[in-house]
Amino acid sequence: MSVRGRKPKPKDEIRDKLVGLAKEIFAKYGFHKTNINDIALAGGRGKSTLYYYFSSKEDIFKAVIESELGDLRENIIDEVNLAKDPQSKIKAYVLTRINFLSRYKNLYAAIREQSISRFSYGESIRQKFDLMEVQLLTNILIDGVKKGHFKITEPEFAATGFIGALRGVQFHLLSPIKKKGFDKTLDSLLEILLFGLIK
Repeated sequence: MSVRGRKPKPKDEIRDKLVGLAKEIFAKYGFHKTNINDIALAGGRGKSTLYYYFSSKEDIFKAVIESELGDLRENIIDEVNLAKDPQSKIKAYVLTRINFLSRYKNLYAAIREQSISRFSYGESIRQKFDLMEVQLLTNILIDGVKKGHFKITEPEFAATGFIGALRGVQFHLLSPIKKKGFDKTLDSLLEILLFGLIK
């Protein structure tokens, strides 16, 4: 059997289950209020089992960061590929990102505010994810320029600025995520980010 088609080993399945449980607990209680016992009890296992797979709470959190950003990356790429035109691709990118944030708001707050800055490994994962975002959005903008949708002279610079602006407002968008006016709010935001305020 090829490596691509190989089924996960039981050890991998147990580790993945523990990471999934830890993600939910970190999202509920935050990094500091979560302890090893919480995760062990949720998984129906003793602390010794956790220490077999992870060296510390920080090590578990690193695995959660890697798993979550990996899932987000796959979802963003899938949704962007389904969209037909450059504007729709950008909207799909933004909406997928915000939907993920809304699902695990506390977890992302922990990553953003304090935890990820403490771990060079976590920071490395985040840097790779940041690079993926810039490359993805740059490609969308270049495609939009070629098709006459956008007039941008430096797509990579524009992509970096767009992502920075989005990060500045994304948490403010979480509260109306399920309200009727959310699509209109998002469309207005995209119009400002893409075309500015000056006519």
